[in-house]
Amino acid sequence: MEPRAIARGTEIAMSLLFLAGMVWALAPEVEESERLANAGDVEGCIRALEGYTAVHPDDPEALWRLSRALYENGELLAQKVPDKQRLPIYARARVLAQKVQALDPDSGFGYLWEGVAMGRIATASGILSQLSTADDIEKLWLKALTKKTTYRMESGISSFPGDVYNALGQFYRLCPDWKAMEWISGTRGDIDKSVKYFRMMVADDPKRMEGLKELGVALLCKGYKQNDMAAKTEGRVWLHKAYELPYSYPTDRIDHFQIPRILEREKDACGYSRDGWEDVSEAAYKQ
Repeated sequence: MEPRAIARGTEIAMSLLFLAGMVWALAPEVEESERLANAGDVEGCIRALEGYTAVHPDDPEALWRLSRALYENGELLAQKVPDKQRLPIYARARVLAQKVQALDPDSGFGYLWEGVAMGRIATASGILSQLSTADDIEKLWLKALTKKTTYRMESGISSFPGDVYNALGQFYRLCPDWKAMEWISGTRGDIDKSVKYFRMMVADDPKRMEGLKELGVALLCKGYKQNDMAAKTEGRVWLHKAYELPYSYPTDRIDHFQIPRILEREKDACGYSRDGWEDVSEAAYKQ
């Protein structure tokens, strides 16, 4: 090959690498929001992203992080305010996630965080009042898993696909599993699927307290649903392991506080949610 052709090929390759770098590089303000998120400063993270997206409203990297931060803010407020006060937060998080899908359809984050927002709208409103949205939520998370997205927050509190495993695990535990659910929504709960996804989450990050806690909850639920003593025993082991982990992140503090309460109410594990306990029985629905 002639030197001129080699030089031209190198120039093109450099240009492509530069463009790729431009696509994936984070703006300094988004980098700062990530630093604040790692430090557990949820409100500071939101302020940084709100300021940046006011000027740059079409940056998907900023938008999905803002959607996530709003969700986390809702988790913290769940301990302080009535459920209905959090609904506008989740509604906005959903809109932001939908915009991410439009801007970057190959990214899994838009589908993940829209589903999370819809899921929290359901738990804050009462799951039995939102059963018609269950299949839409499930489809969003399953679609997220088809995307070649990878991410891990430095603190380990958030990751992809770990967050999707978490979401699906909670979905299949909390979604009612009675046969009529398929008539109502086209899907239903499945505690064995729940345990499977939480095992995948723990394998993805064995030091993440939420994953160990949720695997323990799912196994307790399985144990009581299926009269499986081994599942109950293993569930308690995972909850104790989660409780022994160090914690500093705000949602970890909530989980650490709640683990002893979960063990006290282990028969109700199927209805556990960080923002409250749900009765998802068919009898409650008929009432």
